[in-house]
Amino acid sequence: MRICSFLPRLTVCTLFLTAPLLLSACSDDAVSPDAQKGPLPSVVVEPVTSKDVAGMVEFVGRTEASQRVDVRARVSGTLLKRPFTEGAEIQIDAILFEIDPSEFEATLAASNANLAKAKANLLEANNSLARYEVLVKREAASVAQYDAAKSKADQAKAEVAAAEAEVQRAELDLSYATIRSPIEGRSGIANVDVGNIIGPDSGVLVTVLDLDPLDVIFSVGERQYMNYMEAVKDGKADKFTPYIRLANDEIYDHPGKVDVVDNKVDPATGTINVRLKFPNADRILVPGQYVNVILQSENPEKHIVIPQAAIQENQAGPFVLVVNGEGRVESRPVRTGQRVDDGIVVVEGLTDGETLIVEGIQKVRPGAEVQTAARDPAQKPQTGP
Repeated sequence: MRICSFLPRLTVCTLFLTAPLLLSACSDDAVSPDAQKGPLPSVVVEPVTSKDVAGMVEFVGRTEASQRVDVRARVSGTLLKRPFTEGAEIQIDAILFEIDPSEFEATLAASNANLAKAKANLLEANNSLARYEVLVKREAASVAQYDAAKSKADQAKAEVAAAEAEVQRAELDLSYATIRSPIEGRSGIANVDVGNIIGPDSGVLVTVLDLDPLDVIFSVGERQYMNYMEAVKDGKADKFTPYIRLANDEIYDHPGKVDVVDNKVDPATGTINVRLKFPNADRILVPGQYVNVILQSENPEKHIVIPQAAIQENQAGPFVLVVNGEGRVESRPVRTGQRVDDGIVVVEGLTDGETLIVEGIQKVRPGAEVQTAARDPAQKPQTGP
């Protein structure tokens, strides 16, 4: 009984002594709501705005020389000179190769001698014919003798014509011994060296390309072509300016112009070739490059353009983060359009005046409250090619 009566008193005393300590510990762990909230994450924002954007459509094209000449030899002989510099600009009619002319000069001399002989024979035959004409009138010679003289004169005349043709051929062969450039352009790498015997069977000696202007060929689908022609017929077709984007993703400085649209559809691909011409005075473009052809409308329209860095992707597609009127983050799915330099057109999902997060996207999640800072206007991308 004494032990039992002692335990309740000990428990009461223990509770009485430890209660202040428990209350003190609880008061130390309790934090005010302001202290528990902490600093808000900071993001950089800019207002969503519309601007004039020229409509664009892109195709894959390739560059080609506006003129190409594969230089070949037309006569055979030993190559004596190659006076041009490989890879250099050459003028029209510039000498590219010189074949040993000795054989052709000798042939020309022999042809001239044969021509002189034929002319002498013709002169003799004509004089003989003239004498027989007089004798026939005096009945001192027969008609048969006159006919024979006339036949000889005609034969001598034909021999002169043949000799003159041989002279022309020899002169032509001699001219072919000096091979000249038929166009102005840039020469390629020569395929023959001085000292070799070359001729018509030697293949291409060198290729000369006219690089200014340079052509760009691209293909348009049959449906696109028909739609455009219908728009032209109805007077609703937009005028456009061609540009090209190079392999380094830079827009070529000079706009081009449409040169020709092919007159047939390729049955294998169902496309029509279109040829553009671009100035190339600096020789930045070379044949064989693949480029993106950009057809930019000359009638710009208002579109929302945002930085590409603001676009994110998930399984549902592209989306952006915006800050609502309560200072909280919202996820907004968008439908995007064409690129505009560092920006991209948003066709659907945003409206003018909304606050778009452009930096610090990785630090926040939808529903979070954020602290915003305006983006420096000088950092905004410029529109246009």
